[in-house]
Amino acid sequence: MSSLPPPASFMAEAEVEARDWAEMPSDALAAVFGKLDVAEILTGAGLVCRAWRRLAATDPTLWRRVDMCHQGDLLETEEAEAMARAAVDRAAGTMEAFWADTFVTDDLLRYISQRAPSLKSLQLSLCHHVSNEGFAEAISSLPQLEELDVTFCSLHGNVCDTIGRACPHLKRFSLNERWSILQSEFAPYEGMDDDTEALGIASTMPGLQELQLIGNNLTNDGLMAILDRCLHLESLDIRQCYNIQMDRVMKSKCARIRDLKLPHDSISDFKYRAYIVSSIANSGSDFEVDMYDDLLDVVTEDDEADFDDIDDFDDAGSDGGMYDDEFDI
Repeated sequence: MSSLPPPASFMAEAEVEARDWAEMPSDALAAVFGKLDVAEILTGAGLVCRAWRRLAATDPTLWRRVDMCHQGDLLETEEAEAMARAAVDRAAGTMEAFWADTFVTDDLLRYISQRAPSLKSLQLSLCHHVSNEGFAEAISSLPQLEELDVTFCSLHGNVCDTIGRACPHLKRFSLNERWSILQSEFAPYEGMDDDTEALGIASTMPGLQELQLIGNNLTNDGLMAILDRCLHLESLDIRQCYNIQMDRVMKSKCARIRDLKLPHDSISDFKYRAYIVSSIANSGSDFEVDMYDDLLDVVTEDDEADFDDIDDFDDAGSDGGMYDDEFDI
């Protein structure tokens, strides 16, 4: 009696088990990697096998746009910074966008500026370890920037003038600050109005198309200077800029702006709205931080990193060496 052929389901399972993922076409694999973030590649997919490690380490297209926002919430500062340096190294001078928050320092920003001269987009938020001097040094090496977003950092003074002179191609600029309830109550009496940044924008950024200045201390004079000199401006966001008085003249001046958000408009669509002080009761409290985490969905039950001992990684010479792979190409 002849034996029956194995069921089709068994054949399918055997075929799946026998599939060699290392033989996956590089273009298909690159498409998959393109859906992953920096941490997922450096500590996960990029370590699966030699072929996958080779692609992760040698294909600079994977690292042209690096989004590390919220990595500072999930990783230790040193780990996040090492990952950023590894991404810069692997981009091999082709990086066009770098976005990050909290963990960026003067040293890291300098590292990026020296190795990514073609950078067109830079976003920094909550980066309190970036100084005016460090930022100015880095920005002077990024003349191709077209988009710059600086949100809730510690920059002040003539930073806008520095940016405008260093980045002649800038089209989109955000400089967002936190307007506190104390400013709201005492600004008229304590001289908390300041047009330094606004005048820097007006005098050095004539090509701007989009400008966001949430929580800025500029006055009508500063805004008028921007509107007079930034003639290509199409989008203007001055929410929480409570020194601005939208009188008849100012309303008329702003009429040409296609997308206009005014001082008292809602900030419900602002990504970092939970960090804006809304009352003395919760000003700077843990409530705000918890709310921020909930809004951005970056809190996990287990936020322990998969790599705790940086000494376990071999430093191959670069500052991002702890993520350099050892394999034959």
